[in-house]
Amino acid sequence: MSKRQRRWGATPWTHEEIPHAPVRAHDPEVAIIGGGFTGASSAYHLAQRGIAATIFEAGRVGDGASGRTGGLVLEGTAAGPLEEVSSNITELDKLVAAERIDCGLHLPGCWEIAHGKSRDQVALPWDDNGQPVHIAATVGGGVVEPARLLNGILKAAVSLGATIQQDTPAARIVTKPRPAVEFAGHTVYPKYIVVAVNAWLPALLANSVSVHSSLTFACATAPLDRVTLDAIGLGEGIPFYTADMPYLWGRTIDDGRVIFGSGLVFGSPGQLEENDVSAGSSHTALTQLQERVRRLHPKLRDFKFSASWGGPIAFTADTVPLLGRLPSCPNIIVSGAYAGHGVALSVRAGQLIARAIAEGAALPRWGALDRKPPRSQRWLR
Repeated sequence: MSKRQRRWGATPWTHEEIPHAPVRAHDPEVAIIGGGFTGASSAYHLAQRGIAATIFEAGRVGDGASGRTGGLVLEGTAAGPLEEVSSNITELDKLVAAERIDCGLHLPGCWEIAHGKSRDQVALPWDDNGQPVHIAATVGGGVVEPARLLNGILKAAVSLGATIQQDTPAARIVTKPRPAVEFAGHTVYPKYIVVAVNAWLPALLANSVSVHSSLTFACATAPLDRVTLDAIGLGEGIPFYTADMPYLWGRTIDDGRVIFGSGLVFGSPGQLEENDVSAGSSHTALTQLQERVRRLHPKLRDFKFSASWGGPIAFTADTVPLLGRLPSCPNIIVSGAYAGHGVALSVRAGQLIARAIAEGAALPRWGALDRKPPRSQRWLR
């Protein structure tokens, strides 16, 4: 479904047109399905190694999770530290510096906040549904403007030889007798296929992956002056997320607006495409988020919101992301289900994917598609 048909609300990010190639029936060495952070990073790091990949994006780049995220930069994964993805922020910082990407990357750390009183930790001046809130820890992290970061990586990849075909949705991925991607009007037979469609994985690989897809929600306040930002405890510009429930995350933008996010509405990829943030369960989730924000502090009570939107997100049952070869066809590599840690992690995943293709290096075992599922799914309850 194209961007014009989606009813997920408007983000505060500005999207740029990316140079893209006309639809062709040629067979690229590497076909990357999905033009978000993972696909862009894979193409960039492959191109650095002299391997020109083609990105096939169903709509316009930035229309999915990467362009609709709030731009929190978090270290590691939602499941905690894992092998080879414990320095994602460092790798992201290196890429941004090397390509001189103007994307507002700022890494002051990130607050883990928790509900309840604490004698030893700094309290935030909030009342979250009757509960006080304090800063439990400061961890590595920061913020970025996601659309500008994505655009910068894609432009760098194109300058090195990658190509992008937008408005080209993959209809089916074939594993035998050889890897292929079927589109509406043609089929390509690349040597390698990278599937980086995140919440849309169940639509393309229904029998090979177990992923829970949903929309998550965010809203941005109108610009707040310095006095107000200081009064609500966010004058330092440090982003935050809760280490307990009910979940809430947030960050400031340079123009004084504050983004807050929370809430999930699960559904199949097709159901998410049809979701309308102005109606039904998604509208309810956004309204509840806005009401919660207004109750946090008296100075937020009467503020209007400048933007409200939803964006796709995906989880495995244990929140460990996918990053592995398709067992039935090792030349197909699948990555996604980052569970809210996708900005730095997906860029690092693309780096590991490029290494696996160019050098035959092993991908980390924790990301294998055939690993045993956990015994419980308590996080979904």
